[in-house]
Amino acid sequence: MSVRVRFAPNPSGELHVGSARAALFNWLFARHHGGAFVLRIEDTDPATARPEFIEPILDGLRWLGLDWDEGPDVGGPYGPYRQSERRELHLKTIERLVDAGAVYRDYCTPDEVRARGTARGYDRHCRDLGPDQVAAFEAEGRPYALRFRVPERTIVLNDVVRGDVTVEWKDVQDFVIARSDGTPTFVLANVSDDLAMDITHAIRGEDLLSAAVQNLLVYEALGETPPVYVHLPLILDEQRKKLSKRKMATGMHAFRAAGYLSEALVNFLSLLGWSPGSGEEILPRERIVSEFDLDRVLHHGAVFDREKLDWMNQEYMKALSADEFEARVLELHPEVPAEVLRRAVELDMVQTRVRTLSEVPQAIHYLHTRPAVDPGARDKVLATEDARAVLSRTADALERVEPWTHEAIWEAVQAVAEEVGLNKRKATAPIRVAISGSQVSLPLPESIFVIGREESVARLREAV
Repeated sequence: MSVRVRFAPNPSGELHVGSARAALFNWLFARHHGGAFVLRIEDTDPATARPEFIEPILDGLRWLGLDWDEGPDVGGPYGPYRQSERRELHLKTIERLVDAGAVYRDYCTPDEVRARGTARGYDRHCRDLGPDQVAAFEAEGRPYALRFRVPERTIVLNDVVRGDVTVEWKDVQDFVIARSDGTPTFVLANVSDDLAMDITHAIRGEDLLSAAVQNLLVYEALGETPPVYVHLPLILDEQRKKLSKRKMATGMHAFRAAGYLSEALVNFLSLLGWSPGSGEEILPRERIVSEFDLDRVLHHGAVFDREKLDWMNQEYMKALSADEFEARVLELHPEVPAEVLRRAVELDMVQTRVRTLSEVPQAIHYLHTRPAVDPGARDKVLATEDARAVLSRTADALERVEPWTHEAIWEAVQAVAEEVGLNKRKATAPIRVAISGSQVSLPLPESIFVIGREESVARLREAV
């Protein structure tokens, strides 16, 4: 069987973590098996679909490096790839269900359903209307939706991750396949398009498991073979609750703006619900593709550990060449002085010390702009006679340092510490505050070297 999978987002917002993970798993499975990864925009729901979100979704996929073989922008033999352009195909599928006797007309209004006091949603009131009742509704000109007639039997859905999922027919509501205005619902359009596009595997989130039962019934009514269903575990927060977009920015734009590398995020997302046999965590994309298959997809929830993502991102940044690291920083933050960044990277001051690209501007800000001294650091560190002595003597020493190298600067600082009788930690503390404005900074001698003799001496004397 030639593998064909699809990622079919509803353009109701930008690409978020859950959707990105689903897209990634589909992409990995297709690439592992040499199959096709199809991008389809499911924009048939007028209440949620917003055309302006289509391009941001595509941009998010491109940023992650998930290329598609067929889609709305590249075409393909199974197009069109926007559901809103496939209406005629959907109507033909509806006709097939009507001819098979698998659906019935529901004339009930929402108010009527509520008035009957049903606790489980629709009560199948119109499922077995007599000819006279139908004639009366038709004469009234009452609009109707088409509902699927759920067969009165036990329903078994086989899922790669969850095994056999068994549901009793009474627990499955007769679901709408076409609204009163004739537009198809998600379930109908999803089955119609998967069938027409020869999709072999439906890999998606666990939240669509109940919809899969409905999908299965539609396939059976059409006399067609359903795809292999794979429902991925939910992504949980650190309290093991469903990850909420309201509590944390989960869109790809937010991760990109926060300075995460796309390759680190892909590595991280691949381990949310899947694991390699080796148990390793830092895995190049090619290695993930070579090892990925569905038998190692987990059935329990996957915790989104932000600290682990930060660690992984830092490891990926460390592995970048100096030129690539600089280019990534400047692409995201073009306001950073390129020459200062270059010198900081050459001296290995910043690349191994930040967790994300977006930490770089703040980390090196004091290297090119004189900082305001933190009041707490000023009162705690600078307001002593020892500090004044260290600052004055260091300023004098820096005026004499030759050659101007960070090694010579460090020798001068150590000599001052010995002169005033302080250990290196206590001696460097006031120098650090004077130079960086804080008790925490990048390496001190390298910082002084980059800032330059004149400005460094000026900061020390100002601190005195």
